[in-house]
Amino acid sequence: MYMDIKKYFIYLHEQTISDMKLVYIFSSFAAKGGTERIFCDKMNWLAEVAGYEIVFVTYEQGNHPFAYPLSNKIRHVDLNTRFFTTGTMSLLKRIRFKFTMPRLFKHRLRKLLDEIQPDVVVSTTYALPLFREILSQPYRHVVESHVCYYQLLLQKKFTHISWLDRKIARHLLEMLKRCEKVVVLTHKDAACWKGYDNIEVIHNVVTNYPEKITDVADRPKRIIAVGRLHAQKGFDLLIQSWQLIAARHPDWQLVVYGHGGDLQKLQQQLEKAGLTSSMTFAGTTDNIYKEYQNSAFYVMSSRYEGWGLVLVEAMSCGLPCVSFDCPYGPSDIIRDGEDGFLVENGNIQQLAEKMELLINNKELRERLGVRARLNAARFTSDNIMPQWTKLFETIVQNDNH
Repeated sequence: MYMDIKKYFIYLHEQTISDMKLVYIFSSFAAKGGTERIFCDKMNWLAEVAGYEIVFVTYEQGNHPFAYPLSNKIRHVDLNTRFFTTGTMSLLKRIRFKFTMPRLFKHRLRKLLDEIQPDVVVSTTYALPLFREILSQPYRHVVESHVCYYQLLLQKKFTHISWLDRKIARHLLEMLKRCEKVVVLTHKDAACWKGYDNIEVIHNVVTNYPEKITDVADRPKRIIAVGRLHAQKGFDLLIQSWQLIAARHPDWQLVVYGHGGDLQKLQQQLEKAGLTSSMTFAGTTDNIYKEYQNSAFYVMSSRYEGWGLVLVEAMSCGLPCVSFDCPYGPSDIIRDGEDGFLVENGNIQQLAEKMELLINNKELRERLGVRARLNAARFTSDNIMPQWTKLFETIVQNDNH
């Protein structure tokens, strides 16, 4: 699972603070999502490779099995505060619950943290509604943000009244200034956190970098895209872009993997455009890496991203990528003209032109694909996880001086 372990053990021997103890807080690991997978892999690496003591705290896991396997060196504790159950309650019970459950969560968390005495407590901005309860705990805090700053402000998690939700979100985000560090995924997103002097950029880890891949020269004439069928992913724009060039390339296929609520709407758009023979929404797959290696290049049409892990996954399989230069992520991953292409965000004409450039030039696909695989290695555990150990150890050392 991890590469060059011996090399990193030498690093650990020279650099690591012994007995580092971390608490990771996440609502639940019941669902298979990108953030859950990355969180899991980071915890496993820190426990197995760095030798840290990791306690994983959930508060809505219940009896659900983990979506991803945790190392047996990690202790798991569920606080059993089921915030999601409010949907089945009467209005009166919901109001009472809204006041009592956060207090119960805070009490249980404080009791557990006092027992563990962690060096650092790690949580994410997905827990924004519980920031008061988490960040008030008298310990060192690191918060990971897997969503760009402006998207955090647009979340409707409180009153479902847009202006009021933004005000509440902004107030809660101000609490992050108390943290030792707020870790964001891209440099462009970091620039949006104005007034925060504790922002750190650490890219996401690619969870599976294949040791061997199929020969990029033997790939079929197939373009791949992956993501939830949701407006954010811009598959409606991808259909429009493909419509501009599909008739000129009847031997090529565009295949989209993913599921979501927009399937029917997208399928109708596809039929109206007359593209059902050349573009397919293929649902989900248990082996996306096999599908990457059965494709010639990758296309991303997202309106915005928190990072864009699928780009790194595709590149690790030797695929050049064509992507909108959307906020945020693609420009941190793709080196334009070297391992893929970035085009103006939302510009379907430019997206079509770059797709057609790769369709028409096999030699270019192969050259960019080889470079893409090499460049994707920047995001392997060997290169990313030492940044995390350095962050934690610097925080503890600075606090002890």
